[in-house]
Amino acid sequence: MSRQMSFSIITLTMIGFMFFGTVRAADFQNLTAQELKTKMDSGGSVMVVNPLSDIEFNEGHIPGSVNIPFHLMPTTDQLPEDKSTPIVTYCLGPKCIFYKKAAMLLADRGYPHVITFKGGVPAWVKAGFPLEQKGALAKTEIPTVNADALNGMLARVQIVDIRSPSLYAMGWIPSSKKIPLGLLSAEYADIPKDKPIVVVDHAGKQVLVAGRFLKSKGYDDVQRLQGGLMVWSRKGFALER
Repeated sequence: MSRQMSFSIITLTMIGFMFFGTVRAADFQNLTAQELKTKMDSGGSVMVVNPLSDIEFNEGHIPGSVNIPFHLMPTTDQLPEDKSTPIVTYCLGPKCIFYKKAAMLLADRGYPHVITFKGGVPAWVKAGFPLEQKGALAKTEIPTVNADALNGMLARVQIVDIRSPSLYAMGWIPSSKKIPLGLLSAEYADIPKDKPIVVVDHAGKQVLVAGRFLKSKGYDDVQRLQGGLMVWSRKGFALER
């Protein structure tokens, strides 16, 4: 199956989920860090899922948790065959929306025992529990560029759009190379090195880690769009669809 066809299937699935999903985030039991630690240490059957990209997961995650990037959840084969298995979702704290989205998607896929850990990584660390890291990135500063400045330099830069495919319906900045953050580690080599790179996401929250990843792979001139495509769109700048 081609990458484009895979994206189409995932996008349609995610749009259907967003509009027709029947479970609300408020319907899930939520655990504290201590409750989650006790559940994981009890030896019972439980899967703890982090739905962020592998790059973010490697920056620091709960030991024993599994990484299934959210945009791959509709098609993944990593979920338990036994749908009675409890599944706990978490990410980077209460403001990180992906633990909620993952929980709702799992419930819609027929898993009746979905639980959330709203506090996520920050609450786990605050409780004094360790994180596991795999090749964490250097804390390199990635300069920001605002939408007005970027609009005047489009011909001179390569835009890398790291949003999930479900957001492409909003459109994208002209000549963008679309590589979701969850696929960036596998497909970054497709990004040319003959132009400065500007990384774009939805709201400016994930571009820092993506920029650091690209810097670690030898891309010397990397910037990130301040405020993401939300600000770009709000200013009325050009979008392709």
